[in-house]
Amino acid sequence: MNEPETIETLRARIAYEKARTGYPQGFPALPEIPAQRYVAPEFYQLELTRLWQKTWLYAAHKDQFPEVGSYAAFDGVPGMPIIVVRTDDGFAAFYNTCAHRGGCLVTEKQGHCPGKRLVCGYHAWTYDFEGKLIGVPDQRDFANLDKSQRGLTRVRCEAWGGWLFINADPDAPLLQDCVRPLAPQLAQFDLDNLVLIDRYSYDCACNWKILMDAFAENYHFVSVHRGTVGLPGPKCAVEHRGTVMALYENGHSRNILPWNDGFEPRESASEETGFSMGMGGIGDIESVGPIPRTFITAFTCFPNLTTPVYANGFPLLLFWPTGVNTSRMDVVWMGMPHGEAELPDAWKDKIAQFNIILDEDLTYLPSVQKSAESPAFRSILVNYQERRIYHAHEQIDRVIGRDLIPEHLQVQPVLADMIE
Repeated sequence: MNEPETIETLRARIAYEKARTGYPQGFPALPEIPAQRYVAPEFYQLELTRLWQKTWLYAAHKDQFPEVGSYAAFDGVPGMPIIVVRTDDGFAAFYNTCAHRGGCLVTEKQGHCPGKRLVCGYHAWTYDFEGKLIGVPDQRDFANLDKSQRGLTRVRCEAWGGWLFINADPDAPLLQDCVRPLAPQLAQFDLDNLVLIDRYSYDCACNWKILMDAFAENYHFVSVHRGTVGLPGPKCAVEHRGTVMALYENGHSRNILPWNDGFEPRESASEETGFSMGMGGIGDIESVGPIPRTFITAFTCFPNLTTPVYANGFPLLLFWPTGVNTSRMDVVWMGMPHGEAELPDAWKDKIAQFNIILDEDLTYLPSVQKSAESPAFRSILVNYQERRIYHAHEQIDRVIGRDLIPEHLQVQPVLADMIE
């Protein structure tokens, strides 16, 4: 959009969406998505080698590294065991693979490397934080060993606020260039000063895209969330038909969901449910502007990060493949420093309420996967409200390379003119 968005312009767009009686004029019809993209091993292998290894992936938050030598292991994608370590001048990332016989440099999720060294536990080959091989026990027993050629394989590591991203592709654009469509809107959330509040994960019996798709549309609210945000009738907290979406370059997108007419969540209410939860005790991110305070706002950062953003803290939802028909969702909560040794009760309540919504989504998805593996599942027909799903699929094909994807597994590019 060329003009700055305001509450008034968004209300006008919401009113248009709610008043529509048919498919929006001028928006292209969305072709069907081949079902095999969700179940075929050959497409899954393309994703492993051509998607995940060529995109910027959230790996950790700076709070996980309290001192030089602190490390965090990344295991989000099969075939990409990576370690991120805090160095004297920032952060570095390497494959967690010794150049001797492939032993893991670290075996714990998090820890500390004493002496600013990475030491393989198998045979004690030792590396510095530049990835250089600096120590080999019994080096005399290796014929013509050139240590300068046996260093660790480095992975790019760049920061967006306190969030650390990795990319295995040395030729990929800079992280700041990739997230440029989202960065100006997320800057209001004071990313440099947010702290890590909580982390937990869910294992899911479905393809990672089935999992992620569930958080890319609001069309399911009146059925899956009937007991919470999708309460039937006038008590419904949100109006999914008024959803305003924006498609951005590089596969990113935004979702704005309005509260239902006449429904006014109280100041102490949970943004997730609209019900009073006693939110006192959670620090407000004062720099947040009026749009996220007025509407339920969520962003998707391609390929696998979705965040519903709230002015008193919010979660990053990360969707990872663990197999063709299995996945994992990491939930990483961000907020302002609370200054207490333990997590305040208000935060525990907020997270518990949000998890009610997550449970409603996750309970249904394994059955979707079972259905997807049947011969009756031939294609996916997405509607206008589900256009962020199609937008992500187009970007998946662009990153993999359409020439590498069998024709029966491709999606047709139709949304280029709809990118804001």
